[in-house]
Amino acid sequence: MGWLVSSTLASLVASFIVVRIFDYIFAGATSGLVSIPRFGLFVITWSAVTARAGMNGFKKRVRQVRKHILR
Repeated sequence: MGWLVSSTLASLVASFIVVRIFDYIFAGATSGLVSIPRFGLFVITWSAVTARAGMNGFKKRVRQVRKHILR
């Protein structure tokens, strides 16, 4: 359960940072069309960080299983 909480927090922080950078770059744009890529960046960043954390956990488990089998 700890990996889920840490993965969620890391995804949340990274997504907010990316959205803040996007807002800083496009501060002058007040169109409603700016909200579409903003939301897309949030979702893409969230998915990328979560997938990366999941793959790291998977690799760790595979290494443990290999180590146990080769003993």
